Amino acid sequence: MSELQSQNLSNTAWAFATRRVLNIPFLEAISAAAIKIISEFDIQGIANTLWSFASLLLPHLKICSQIQRVVLSVIAEAAPMSGRGHPFLQSPSQMYYEAARYQNHLCQMIWSLSFAACLGTGPVAEGLKGHLLACGQHLDESATARQHSRTTGLPKMKLPPPCLPDGPTKEPEMELRVRGIGVVMKPPNWEVDAKGQLSSSGYYLSHYMQREHHPEISPVLLLPEFEYGFIHRLDIPSSGLILTGTHFEGYALLQWQMHTYSIGREYAVLVGCLVPSTLRDINAPIHDFLPGRSFVDALQGRPAETHVKIFFHVARRMRFSCERFGLVCIAIHTGRRHQIRVHMQWEGHPTVTDEKYAHRAISLNSLGLEVAIAPRLRGLR
Repeated sequence: MSELQSQNLSNTAWAFATRRVLNIPFLEAISAAAIKIISEFDIQGIANTLWSFASLLLPHLKICSQIQRVVLSVIAEAAPMSGRGHPFLQSPSQMYYEAARYQNHLCQMIWSLSFAACLGTGPVAEGLKGHLLACGQHLDESATARQHSRTTGLPKMKLPPPCLPDGPTKEPEMELRVRGIGVVMKPPNWEVDAKGQLSSSGYYLSHYMQREHHPEISPVLLLPEFEYGFIHRLDIPSSGLILTGTHFEGYALLQWQMHTYSIGREYAVLVGCLVPSTLRDINAPIHDFLPGRSFVDALQGRPAETHVKIFFHVARRMRFSCERFGLVCIAIHTGRRHQIRVHMQWEGHPTVTDEKYAHRAISLNSLGLEVAIAPRLRGLR
C-alpha cells in the first residue's frame, strides 16, 4: 500500500465506494497511506477520496480530518481564474469545460463534508463557498466580455415544440425571477434534461428556459456541462417547481444550498393501498448506475433516505371491488434517480399511473382518479 501514489489511492477508494465494498481493514490501510502523502493529492484526488469515505459512511477515519487541513490550499491552486493549475484558455469551450470540472470537484467536497456532518461553519465551509461563488462570478464577467466582442462560441439556442391549447401537454410557467435565479413550474410530459435528453418528445425544459430568457440569455442556460442551470430534476410524468440558475453566480449559489441541504424539497404523491401511519422513514440503498431504471440494492446501492407523512386515504368503489389509495407528503434527504418511486414500490405502495415501477393493474385502474380528488388536492396547496 505504501508504494501507491496519490491517484492510485483515491481511485481505489472511489472504486470501493462505487461498488459498495465495505472492507474496513483495507480502507483503513488506504486512509493511513493517504495521510502520509496528503500534500501530493490534487483537487480530483481530494474530491474522490472525501466522496468515497462519506458514501461508505466512514467519515471518522483520520484521512477525512487530514484532508480538511489541506483542502483550501488545493482548491485555491486549482482555481481556473487563479492563472494556476487549469487556467482559462482563449477557447470558450475549453474555458467552460475546465470551470465545470472545477465546480464539480468543489460540489463533491461540499456534499461529502455536509453529508458526513463535518462541514460546519468554519474556514473550510467559508472557503469552499467563496471559491464556488467566485468561479460563478468570473464566468459571468467572461460571458459579458465575450458578448461585447461578439465571440461567444456557444451552442445555438433551441426552441421547444408548440403546446396545443387542448392538447395533453401544457406550457411551463415562470413563477419567480430574481437576480441569477429562476423558478419554473414544470407540467407533466416535460423532461428536465439536466443529465441529457433521454426522451424523444422534444419537450425539454432547457429549450423552454432558453426561449424565455432570450435575448439576454446567459451561457449557463445553453451549456450541458452546467446541466443548463438545473440543480435538481423531476421525472417526466411529474409536475412541480424547478430551481434554475439563470446566471453562473446564481447557479453556484443554488449548488451550495443544494449540497449543504439548505433547500427543502417536498412532494405530494398518490400511492396505491392504505399507507400505515408507522411508515415514516425509508432507508434503503438504491442502485441507479444502469440507464433508465433504478432499484433497491443493499450491497451495491448508494445511501438513500426518504421521509413519508400520510395526508389522507381515499377509496374508489366499483361494482365488484374497491381500490384504496393514499396521498402522502414525501421529503428526500438524498437525490437518487427515481428515488421516491423506487422507495414507495419497495414498501408496497407504488405511485399510481406509473408504468415503470407500479404494478400494471394499479396503473390502469387508477386512471381518472386524480380528476376525482382534484378539488381536495387544490385545497392542500
